[in-house]
Amino acid sequence: MSIVLLSVALLVILMVVGVPVALAFAASVILLVTLGDYGSPIFLIPAGLGKISSIILVAIPLYILAGNLMIHGGLARRLVDLAESLVGRFRGGMGLVVIFTMAIFGAISGMASSAVAAVGSILIPRMVEQGYDRGYATSLVACSSVLSLLFPPSASMILFGWVTNTSIAALFLAPVLPGVILITGYAVVNSILTKNMPIPKPAPLPMGDYVRDVAQKGKTASVGLLLPILILGCIYGGITTPTEAAAVAVAFAIPVGFLVYRELKLRNFLEAVWKTGEITGLLVLLIFFAAMLARLFTMENVPQSILAGLVGLTENKILLLLLVNLFLILVGMFLDDASGILLAGPMLLPLMLAIDVDPVHFGAIVAVNLGMGLITPPTAPILYFAGAVGKASFPSMLRPTFCFIFFCYLPTLIATTFVPDLSLLLPRLILGYG
Repeated sequence: MSIVLLSVALLVILMVVGVPVALAFAASVILLVTLGDYGSPIFLIPAGLGKISSIILVAIPLYILAGNLMIHGGLARRLVDLAESLVGRFRGGMGLVVIFTMAIFGAISGMASSAVAAVGSILIPRMVEQGYDRGYATSLVACSSVLSLLFPPSASMILFGWVTNTSIAALFLAPVLPGVILITGYAVVNSILTKNMPIPKPAPLPMGDYVRDVAQKGKTASVGLLLPILILGCIYGGITTPTEAAAVAVAFAIPVGFLVYRELKLRNFLEAVWKTGEITGLLVLLIFFAAMLARLFTMENVPQSILAGLVGLTENKILLLLLVNLFLILVGMFLDDASGILLAGPMLLPLMLAIDVDPVHFGAIVAVNLGMGLITPPTAPILYFAGAVGKASFPSMLRPTFCFIFFCYLPTLIATTFVPDLSLLLPRLILGYG
């Protein structure tokens, strides 16, 4: 166990100093193999290759590619225009535009960073022009972007389903109601924090003009909005598997970008493919070495030790869930969502099963926790990325970010953890789960 702790310490230190996560996992594997008594390390190669050859994982690059094609195809701007026509004429309405646009676009792209890059670059300058504080506008974009983990098709939920052998269709639905609660909280906090900002009240628009404007913007965005409906309809209608639905999404996004919106050209099409390849390559390396590390941890009985250690502290289910949430928050603060799922999912699932927590419910808990970790200092990778996109200093984003975390995210996390029906209601209604 001492060399396991040493390997975990090495993993954390390397990631804190900025070593790429996949290489940090590789270094931890090498340390364990070098110091441990495992015989020939050749057995680890099939462990890694067996994981990355899973057909389920093909869905992730396909969803990422579909999202990138819609980004380069002009959907982001059309979604912003539609949301602005709907709610942008209220005082503080641009904040609502950010929240709703990020939720919809995050669901299409499946990645928080893509949503920040595509939508943040459009909305942050518009908000600053209208009198919003730059740090607040950037913080709102960052915090809203993590909704991509909670609305289907979520790449994080595909990864969690694969690594824990849980129904991906049920996992897609599990975080939806927590996501709706989070959106509501963001909207309330936005109205409070923007009260004293020098934001001009938009001139009232006659109802007829308002309806015509919404109808026009809705028409231009409607084709792109069909993408998530198409994906979910194929999955829950029993027509395709989640992986096949991802291929359908790509086949839909290409003609929409080239022929309908006509903003997708050969150059940015190749750029979208190249970017998808970069992300996929990093993810494959991460999964390869994480699978090796998981195999070694299993041989060292790490999951069983964690289970015994936590149950040794207390057998109270509520306290155990609080401890698991604390652990996941810490993991989320130092790891991206994919790395956190690969590390924490297999280790904590035996404990969850032992205290009668459904794996789908656990998936929702993990999604909410790791989403919060992406915006929680000191690491907060999405917060730093949004600061670079919005040209905002990190200190200027801290106050609004902590307000969103404490008054929106933490209540959502508590509700998700201790009200199982919040996560299980939709899977039961739509899929007959459980």
